[in-house]
Amino acid sequence: MEHPVLLKRRAFSPIWFLPFLALCISGWLLYSSYQDAGISITIHFKTAEGITPGKTKIIYKGIPVGTVTDVLINPDLDTVIVRVEMDKETRPSLVEDTAFWIVKPVVSAGRISGLQTLFSGSYISIRRGKSTVARRDFIGFEDPPPVTSDLPGLHLRVESDALYSLQRRSHVYSKNLKIGVVDDYHLNDDGKMTIDIFIRPEFSHLIHEGTRFWNASGLSISGNLQSGLSVNVASMASLIYGGLACATPEPLAESPPARDGMKFHLYKDFEDAEYGIPMTLQLASGAGIVAGKTKVMFRGLKAGVVRSLDINNDTFHTVTANILLDPRAEKILRSKTKFWVIRPQVSIEGIKNIDTLLSGPFITFQVGDGVFTDHFTVDSSPMPKPFLRPGKRFTLLSENSGSLVTGRPVLYKQREVGEITDIRFTEDGKKIQTEILIYDQYVHLLRQDVVFWNASGVEINGSLTNFSVNLDSLRSVLAGGIAFSNPVSSKRSTPLQAAANTKPFTLYSSHSEAIKHVPAMHRPGLLLKLNVAGGAPIREGAPVLFNKIPVGEVLGFELKRKNRHIEGTILIYKEYTRLVNATSRFYNASGIDIDASLQGISLDIESLDSVISGGISFFTPAAGKPAEEGDYFPLYSNLDNALQADSLILTLQLKSGTGVNSHTKIRYQGVVIGSLNKVWFDPEKGTVLARAVVQKNTAGLFREQSVLWLVKPQIDLSGIRHLSTAITGSYIDLHPGPGQLSETFVVLDRAPSVQSGSSGLNIVLEAPRLGSLKISRPVYYRQVRIGTVTGVELSPTAQNVWVHVNIRPEYQNVVHRGTRFWHASGINVSGSLFSGISVDAESIEALVAGGVAMATPEGEAMGKPAQNGDHFIMAEKAEDSWLEWAPEINLARKTTPVAQDCNTGSPAENSSDE
Repeated sequence: MEHPVLLKRRAFSPIWFLPFLALCISGWLLYSSYQDAGISITIHFKTAEGITPGKTKIIYKGIPVGTVTDVLINPDLDTVIVRVEMDKETRPSLVEDTAFWIVKPVVSAGRISGLQTLFSGSYISIRRGKSTVARRDFIGFEDPPPVTSDLPGLHLRVESDALYSLQRRSHVYSKNLKIGVVDDYHLNDDGKMTIDIFIRPEFSHLIHEGTRFWNASGLSISGNLQSGLSVNVASMASLIYGGLACATPEPLAESPPARDGMKFHLYKDFEDAEYGIPMTLQLASGAGIVAGKTKVMFRGLKAGVVRSLDINNDTFHTVTANILLDPRAEKILRSKTKFWVIRPQVSIEGIKNIDTLLSGPFITFQVGDGVFTDHFTVDSSPMPKPFLRPGKRFTLLSENSGSLVTGRPVLYKQREVGEITDIRFTEDGKKIQTEILIYDQYVHLLRQDVVFWNASGVEINGSLTNFSVNLDSLRSVLAGGIAFSNPVSSKRSTPLQAAANTKPFTLYSSHSEAIKHVPAMHRPGLLLKLNVAGGAPIREGAPVLFNKIPVGEVLGFELKRKNRHIEGTILIYKEYTRLVNATSRFYNASGIDIDASLQGISLDIESLDSVISGGISFFTPAAGKPAEEGDYFPLYSNLDNALQADSLILTLQLKSGTGVNSHTKIRYQGVVIGSLNKVWFDPEKGTVLARAVVQKNTAGLFREQSVLWLVKPQIDLSGIRHLSTAITGSYIDLHPGPGQLSETFVVLDRAPSVQSGSSGLNIVLEAPRLGSLKISRPVYYRQVRIGTVTGVELSPTAQNVWVHVNIRPEYQNVVHRGTRFWHASGINVSGSLFSGISVDAESIEALVAGGVAMATPEGEAMGKPAQNGDHFIMAEKAEDSWLEWAPEINLARKTTPVAQDCNTGSPAENSSDE
């Protein structure tokens, strides 16, 4: 039988501590909640577009300081109320003048802002105030508020009659440099605009009290179709978005620096803002005078410009020109200063002021003294006075007088040394006898075998393909004249002034006729023969060029060998004969060589003479035996054929002739090393063949295992590649390989799937599917591009895809046996209803085109460094633990040569044209 055990009841039970403990915990939670609680405020906006409760943040200098908790509609339906819970640390900043505004994407002609909100969403920005009065209810701004007056820099105001195309945040320019912004603007009661501008502190020293501001928005056009138009624009941004420009005139450069709050006038354009001294000039007529274009010149220097023209209400209805004079020319404003208008004048003496035919009339002056005045009347232009000089007379005989008349000049090396005194028939009436006077100081220039020719007008020889113009002086062009020269052999002849008897001289009709009839007029030099294939579209007298410098001339062409062969004769001037040797190559340099591409247009012109009349050029590639009189040289049709005379010739087989022609380029690492010069279809082989010419020094690139492929535009979901070839045309790219030198290749229709031989670390990734990976896609480590996908292929069993990857030499130490790889294509989206959504991507490039990412573990899990040819498994996505790996790895920063050795054929990393 069991008996109950009686225990003595305790006076105090431990269980009673539980209510006390619960009370303490509750108190601590209440205290912590109070201490950590945010500050609730309300902000009134006109619209809540882009604001999401629980997601939209309050950002201060890039740091979140609050979150939108709720959005309500104001009872008056005019605004919305945004409730925000601010961090407790912002309590001191929540004062009366604290400003809030919504930041969202803005794309306009002048700027792009808030672009990051395309992915993260709009947010509310805050600028703390300076007040000490706390506040919890605020009025939000639609745009960033104006800068505060205490912000370092210069705060100025400019007044204008109109706003033009200015906007808030429009730029202020000085010498096309952005030095400030338009902060705000408002309309005054008087109808004028007041524009607040802010100049950044580092540019405040550029603004003086004498600084002038003008509107730089859009285009400023002045002038007319007759005299030309002046177009002024500060920059493309100011053209579209608007802006102001400023400058300090040189006379006002020493004016005091501008102060905060100063007011300036805004001129409508640059010309209106120019600084100068006004004056007026009364003219009989305003013909040729254009406001804003006609200049006041003094000894070739600009002293002022005509600003406007007014018609006077006087008897003759004269014209008054309002001129803005350079301040440095202020001393000319004296009563005895004379002004006149310079215009082109054509008379029997020739053309004067011919430059004004293009530039238009200008105003000039002669400085005088007297009292100050700023109004003048134009005077007539001063004319030169004729004069008579003593000299010696000579007689010339010619078939006709041409356009010669008495009083016209006699020229020597285009300088006037005499004049024509008489023109009459000979006694038998068969010839024209012309008497000339050579001034005394120039008689010694004439020798017994001197040659005279008619230099009147313009001597034109040519056709549609050959054209030459010869004139001696502008005066002789219109008024006529005679020129003379002494042949080289005349140095030993007797001067005419010492001769006992002087017989009449022959007057040739032109300079070319004189050269044709007087062999001594030719320059001494070296005569060479040219074998011409085809026609000879080069006239006699055309230049022979070396480095675009005339070093000789073409003497003529003639048929040889039963009229089947053309032989040309050229003269190399004596001082240039050393430039020609047995290796020299001559080519036709006529016309213009145009090479156009997306990179620009290149015009190659040997000389202006060769463009009009044709010409021959040559170069000497190497040392050789000096050329001798009568040596024969082939004449190539153009420079390319001359350069390719010793080039390497390749035979290429193409799948199709689409996209290729006789000008298709061959490139290596982006550099043109050759081109096709012939493409044809071989009916026996049933394929397209091409003949290629490449530079001789690149022969080492073309070996048995070298790969050539055709590069043309490619468009797919991953992007557009080789877009430039849509305009410039396809080209052939090259990947060098080992083996013996070869001259025959098969050109692939596209780039090879695997390109080996790159420097750095070359490994293979195995994946069940290729996904969006393609050749040249990036490999990332910690979102830094460290390598490239160089090729893709199926595994030998066709169960997997092998992705060939090249890691750049400076990053190859990052890859170890324990490294993990995964697809970096697309984006990773995670989140919940309450915490928000997080979007993660390796890069924008990987998001669109795909790529590979990798991570290396720490410690022993890292394993040994990877070696060339190692295989790795590529996962579909990264595990969370991989993203936390951050081992310390010593990167070997060594420069590895990647250039191709053309002599040995060693491989180099091949560039791709994306």
